[in-house]
Parts: sequence; structure tokens; C-alpha cells
Amino acid sequence: MITEDIAKQVDSVSEEIWSSMVNIPVTLAKTLEQFVQPTRSVTSSVQIIGSLQGAVRIDMGADLARQATASLIGAEPTEISHDDVRDAAGELANMTAGGIMELLPQPCQMSLPTVVMGTDFEMSVPQGVVLYSSVFDTPYGKFSVTVLRGEDHGQRLQHEKSCTPEVLRPGAVN
Repeated sequence: MITEDIAKQVDSVSEEIWSSMVNIPVTLAKTLEQFVQPTRSVTSSVQIIGSLQGAVRIDMGADLARQATASLIGAEPTEISHDDVRDAAGELANMTAGGIMELLPQPCQMSLPTVVMGTDFEMSVPQGVVLYSSVFDTPYGKFSVTVLRGEDHGQRLQHEKSCTPEVLRPGAVN
């Protein structure tokens, strides 16, 4: 289980990546509200295998993904392609999962990132249960970071237009 201390570190990893690598200021949302995907959205995920059998997933709107991509590659948002956005979203999931993996007992390994972009899609982590989820605010929209654990008893987390975490962030106001 993810303790309150590890949860704070997960938030810190996310804030550090977005503030320093992406150069977009982020703040942890004051309340754990339901994260509702904008009409056009981007979801990226990296599987972790080892002491945690699970995944790290990032969900964001297409506008935020475009702005983050532009910042990462040093271009104007109007100059980037869908492939650029896909690569950047995968890299954000990779960096976040790598930072979170450092908090876990070793050994752990990561998969290559998976990225889904579109207007009406579902992304599932088969038999996945939410261990932890945070929502962050940026000047360009919200994004969420979710840590999932694989379950053997057939539970399944499905990502549709909205996600409601099964486990609330410690100290969050509902």
C-alpha cells in the first residue's frame, strides 16, 4: 500500500518533472475532485514490474499536452505534430514512472510507454486497482497522475471520460 509519506513523494516527483523539465508551473489541487477528461485528451502509461506489479498513468487534455510538448522540445505549440505530442506524453509517463520507481523496493523494471490520444476512448490496465491518484492544476488545464496495482481477483480499472480514484489522496477534502 502507498503510505502518506510515499504519496507526498509521488506528488513531489510529479511537481518536479513538470516545473523543471517541462517548465510549466503546477500546483496540487486542493481537493480531490473527479478528474473529467476534456473532449480531446491524451493518456500515457508505463507498466512497472517488480515489487509493484502495476502502472503509472498520466491523463491530460490535448491543449495541455500540446503546450507541454512545445516546452519540452523548444518550439511553438502551433509547430508541433501529433507524433511530437505522442512522444512527449510517453516521455512524461516514463520520467514520472522512473521517479516513482525509485521510491519502491527494488528490483523494479519499466515497460516502454503506451500513449492513447483522441476524443472517445477507453484505456484499461487489466485487473488494475488504483493505489493513489492526484490531480494537478496548470495554467493550461489539469492533469492527473495515477498509480495502479495489478490484482489477481479479476478487478479492472477502466479509463473512460472520467476517472474516480478508489483510494483518496491522504488529507484530501472531498
